Amino acid sequence: MVPVLTIELLAGENVRAMAMVAGVVVMMGAAGTAMADSDSLLTLGLGSSVGVAHVKPVTGGTENSVVSEMNVRLRLLTVLGADFNYNVAGENSVGHGESYTANVRFSALLYVVPTSVASLYLSAGAGASDFSTLTDSGVSEKSYHGGGGLEIYAGDHMSLTTEFLMLVPEVSKIVVSQQPLRVDESGHLSMPPSQGPSISDYISAENFQVTFGLKYYF
Repeated sequence: MVPVLTIELLAGENVRAMAMVAGVVVMMGAAGTAMADSDSLLTLGLGSSVGVAHVKPVTGGTENSVVSEMNVRLRLLTVLGADFNYNVAGENSVGHGESYTANVRFSALLYVVPTSVASLYLSAGAGASDFSTLTDSGVSEKSYHGGGGLEIYAGDHMSLTTEFLMLVPEVSKIVVSQQPLRVDESGHLSMPPSQGPSISDYISAENFQVTFGLKYYF
């Protein structure tokens, strides 16, 4: 119960925390020196991260699962970036079969506070069960995520990272039960259409993952 409560408190305070972190990053960068190759035009980083995904299915209750990712990060022109993640722990289906976490995940990054000592970035992208599904624009079986993260540079090549992402599953393939048969006022048997879920049913600050990791930049 204590880890879950801690994560829920972090989620509820994420906006204020991000604002405070941004101020700290700016102050650190003003007095820092170039580290972790953060000022290069093109930088490649390899790393790994671990954390927890916390979701609240529409069917009730809460679900927590372990996230353990291998990561490749490309940084371009200091402020742009791209992430590719492979989740060793695998995706975990809940509720009606929706998947919030993903086996593979791609994210576009924008470094809104890039400094030489620490950097704050925004992240958004999609995830899927395998790489072919992720790269196929005609397949809708994906999950989506958005949020931000912080990198703290610990030398010429190393960085410590933490990331908070809201998770949204793809709802087009979620199966729900048919509505029951009914008899109208004239005595005719009718079958109301199935009430499928909408994407708004799954957008919630209670569906998120928090990870902490280590990265090496070349």
